[in-house]
Amino acid sequence: MKRKKMSLVSLLLVIALLLGGCGGTGGETGSGGESEPVRDTLIVGMDREPAGLDPTSTHVTTAVMIFNNIYDTLLSFDNEMKIQPRLAISYEQLDDVTYKFHLRKGVKFHNGEELKSSDVLFSFKRLYDIPAAKGQVSMIDPNGFECPDDYTFVLKTTEPWSALPAQICSSYLNIVSEKAVTEAGEDFNRNPVGTGPFQFVSWTAGDSIVVERFEDYWDEKALLKTINFRIITEATSRVIDLESGGIDIALAVGVTDIERLRENAATDLIQFNHTGIRYGAFNCSKEVFADKRVRQALNYATNVEIIRDVLYDKGIGAMPATTSVIPILSGRNTDLVQYDYDPEKAKALLAEAGYPDGFSVEYNFLSNTKNTRLGEMLQAQWAEVGVELVMAPLESATLTATLNAGEHDFCTANSTYALGDTIEGLYSFYHSSMHGTSRCRAYLSNPEIDALLDEARVEKNEDKREQLAYEIQALVHEEAPWIYIAYEYYNVGLLADVQGFKPAPNSAHDFSCVYIAEK
Repeated sequence: MKRKKMSLVSLLLVIALLLGGCGGTGGETGSGGESEPVRDTLIVGMDREPAGLDPTSTHVTTAVMIFNNIYDTLLSFDNEMKIQPRLAISYEQLDDVTYKFHLRKGVKFHNGEELKSSDVLFSFKRLYDIPAAKGQVSMIDPNGFECPDDYTFVLKTTEPWSALPAQICSSYLNIVSEKAVTEAGEDFNRNPVGTGPFQFVSWTAGDSIVVERFEDYWDEKALLKTINFRIITEATSRVIDLESGGIDIALAVGVTDIERLRENAATDLIQFNHTGIRYGAFNCSKEVFADKRVRQALNYATNVEIIRDVLYDKGIGAMPATTSVIPILSGRNTDLVQYDYDPEKAKALLAEAGYPDGFSVEYNFLSNTKNTRLGEMLQAQWAEVGVELVMAPLESATLTATLNAGEHDFCTANSTYALGDTIEGLYSFYHSSMHGTSRCRAYLSNPEIDALLDEARVEKNEDKREQLAYEIQALVHEEAPWIYIAYEYYNVGLLADVQGFKPAPNSAHDFSCVYIAEK
């Protein structure tokens, strides 16, 4: 039976789908039921090649998606965003800062080793030595870990932290095999070993990543035998491959192809609210962007409405963004006075900041048509106020390394609220301790914002947390480290015989329940 085509999914449905697999920790088998798949290999077209498959290496959406199928975390979100057991069958909070996790017995890594508490300890402690991942454990005491036995793991936070259980669900905290990482060294990034429903098979640079069903998986086995994640950087090329049957699922479908797929009887189109925001980020650590008047000026020099109309087909592909907090989260400040397009005001601010004749700035971006078009529009708009934007496209791995090192002047990104928490998202974007991590692109340093984020992070009263979130957004808005572009809708194209796919708004799609039905 052909799946019903879906229009924009309501926010409530999006939340219900978030990270929802087909049973997850031993629940129902999902839409696959008892059916035997006609084909047991799924081909997925994705828009970029991840920098690596070590969960500490990157947080780009394609990597997170693959992580979610190769690895497991101790805890995970269910389809109502409630935290449920995964590799930990249960956990308990012993006091304000101490948590005890009881691990599943008999869980096997893909290398045949059994999961032990020592692997969990290893997975956590290695994050402290990795600059891009250190923010994930900044509230966890590096000396507060214990392994009382092989199936018990204890950790302490540095102070009371209500978001700790949600943080345990982060893709950075996927559990790896200590033996596999130690033996592989740097090669682990291209030879991952986890406990997830699929195990790594091969990686052909610039072409594809292949995984296959792990027969000793601790939960219900995946319905498919093999998934081939093909790297197809151009959105239109992914759609053409989908229509020709070269791939079964096309991720990140462009807005110009939405109606085309909806009208095609052989394909389905799923559109849903993404948990991320598309923005441009100024590197505030660079001299030219150290003065907030320069950042404010370029906000005024940017006609975001025209950019959205062009990039998202007059609203078909996105909602206007007015703050860095996405609409489905609490504490969103809707009272911010926006930087409306005003080139004359931009010129005046640049002159005040000491740049009456403008300057030249480099734009680093993932090389694709959409980002190039964005850069071309910014080039034209900023030229009106005397600022030259130099296009500097990069491939995915190089771009990630460049941004993590803070070598960029200006970039664009789409960052998600993977934990579904306003304060944790704002902290990862703007706290000065997060410089060099994969979610901090603006390198903002503001002691007042840092202090409010520190306060909000340990605040238990939800009303107070929301008030702090309002204040933080107002201060950030004044600092103007970002140009808010859009809250993007995410589009996935599928062949009509692909069943059981439930999209996750943070792109951590679970393919264990997907199957290909008989036509």
